[in-house]
Amino acid sequence: MSNSHPSNIELIKVSPNESELLKDYVEALYRFEGDFEAIVNIEEGVKSLFKNEALATPYFIKQGNEKIGYVILTRYHSVEKGGLTIYIDELYVEERFRRRGVGKTILDEVVNIARREKAKALWANTEHNNEGSQRFFKNAGFRQNKYLNFERQI
Repeated sequence: MSNSHPSNIELIKVSPNESELLKDYVEALYRFEGDFEAIVNIEEGVKSLFKNEALATPYFIKQGNEKIGYVILTRYHSVEKGGLTIYIDELYVEERFRRRGVGKTILDEVVNIARREKAKALWANTEHNNEGSQRFFKNAGFRQNKYLNFERQI
């Protein structure tokens, strides 16, 4: 694994006419994670990304002219954090490009986006059994917080 950043990696906003490719990537992530229940929500979830960019922005990860993954950033206000918080809703890099510094490069760019938007915090989560993802975020300066997450479908 190289510690240097690949020089030709960039984030490009996904346009609505590219939603099919984004859906394919989202499905690949969910299959990788074994989250087969979430697959049923992909079409609606991807479609909703383009309704309000102030809340959610999907990006393709590109290396040169080739798309090699995606990241989705969502935004919310947290009184506890002092204002705008950006949540890394999803981050996926194709397996053949992993462990080459792509994720680190993209995370650095996400930090730059958060700083430009004057966010107070950057937040991410991962499954309890996904040790690789946990290591990735810890190595990037994230720390595990004290909260248990709860959710309720509406």
